[in-house]
Amino acid sequence: MSEKKDSKFTVDRLLELEAIQPERKDVQIPRLGLTITLQELSYDKVMKCRQRPDPKIYYLMESIAAPDIRTEAWYKGKMGCATPADALKRLLRAGEIERLCIQADSLNGYAPGSVVAVEAPGEALEGAAIAGALEDLEKN
Repeated sequence: MSEKKDSKFTVDRLLELEAIQPERKDVQIPRLGLTITLQELSYDKVMKCRQRPDPKIYYLMESIAAPDIRTEAWYKGKMGCATPADALKRLLRAGEIERLCIQADSLNGYAPGSVVAVEAPGEALEGAAIAGALEDLEKN
């Protein structure tokens, strides 16, 4: 295929894409018997979280779609904290925060296999995705 046809194919493919809705995922913290709904964040939100003094807790706060952790009755009344961030730090263990951030990362495209090399043939693409997933499992 010529270079001009390749670029037309790419543009046509972009135009065919459906409107993308942010993904969500339910996760549970067994120790608390609490289910949390995490949501995909925009690129800009992820970058803003990274610039905060405590980036992981702000990343997690932005990622939590439910329950509503910004309810004053919870973070001030129940937890006795000035901010939702302080309440999350009091409620969750450090490892739980870390694991929740890993789950949020997968929604935001940081999971193995979310991007693979094009030059690999079909089966190699699947193998690369599986190898990436196994590598991620070994790290965690």
